[in-house]
Amino acid sequence: MSTVLHVKLDDNLKKEAQKTAKELGLPLSTVVASSLREFVQNKSITFSSTPRLKPDTEEQLFKRSDDAKKGKDLSPIFETLEEAKKWMNS
Repeated sequence: MSTVLHVKLDDNLKKEAQKTAKELGLPLSTVVASSLREFVQNKSITFSSTPRLKPDTEEQLFKRSDDAKKGKDLSPIFETLEEAKKWMNS
């Protein structure tokens, strides 16, 4: 069952949100419903001016960083661009 939610928004915010949703191929109602589901599930909301990585991306980045600190999966040091290209194409 669906219901209607009336919310007062800044007109520019609504237009920008509709534009962004459309670029992603989504109706704005889907974006709002998804945000509300996440709010209910997590019982939290994050306000930030700093972009955040998705948790799985952050986890992979930390793993790669740890691997690099251990010397795993690193390329050798190159003296020239040609050496680097040769190594990458081998």
